Amino acid sequence: MIDHRFVFIGGMPRSGTSAAYQLVGTHPRVSRLTDTGVGEDEGQFLQSLYLKEDALGGPARFGLHPDAHMTEHSPLAAEAAVRLFAVWEPYWDLSKPVLCEKSPANILRSRFLQAAFPDSSFIFVSRHPVAYALAIRKWSYEYFKAPLSLLIRNWLACQRTLAEDLPHLRHSLLLRYDDVTREPVPWTRKVEDFLHLEPGMDAGVFKGGFNNRYFQSWTKRQYRDGPQPLRNLLKRLWCEAEVRFVERRFEHEINAFGYSFQELYERREPATAEIPRELARP
Repeated sequence: MIDHRFVFIGGMPRSGTSAAYQLVGTHPRVSRLTDTGVGEDEGQFLQSLYLKEDALGGPARFGLHPDAHMTEHSPLAAEAAVRLFAVWEPYWDLSKPVLCEKSPANILRSRFLQAAFPDSSFIFVSRHPVAYALAIRKWSYEYFKAPLSLLIRNWLACQRTLAEDLPHLRHSLLLRYDDVTREPVPWTRKVEDFLHLEPGMDAGVFKGGFNNRYFQSWTKRQYRDGPQPLRNLLKRLWCEAEVRFVERRFEHEINAFGYSFQELYERREPATAEIPRELARP
């Protein structure tokens, strides 16, 4: 382990953590977990040391679970390095000096991971709470039934925990999904500089334009639509009441993290600009 540097990626599910994982993994000096046979090659599914996201309530509520937040004070911290490296090592290329692992819930256990792997680096990806909430609801029928207020509360809980933990981290970088997809090349260079790596990542990994459908669905109250037009009319009446409640209840709270519901009525997310090949991947 002492021959390597470790990078951990976290953030809300469906918010760009997989794209960030792929981006970092395109660098020739970085190895991310591959061919694991588990979802998105996430390290959480390979270990049994701490609770997996599903055991914490799943992507719609894991941040609200009392056992989700882990710090250096956890009794598991002492044995974490040996146990985690043992289960992740077979899926890394140890000939590369930088080893990367990604799990969304790392947003809540960065201090724990730092205690296990001192001087490790952390990259967190954020996305507008509306895009997160509607992407989760679209994921499966189980989450389709989740109230919007629950999803926004979960998003807020994770952001607050991260804000409290950041001062305790030695090396951390925050990426906003909107910013990276709008200007992928300069943000890719920032990631390389943060990790003290020469240019070598593929900036074309991040694609933009995916927020628009969620923003439009929100503003037009169509996020519960199905195949039956009459039912859709009734659903939009419910959506109207639900959106009005959420916007009134949580606007001020999401403002604290640089987001607003009102901005959805004023702008649209631009698609990713064309990236010249010589800039996309040095």
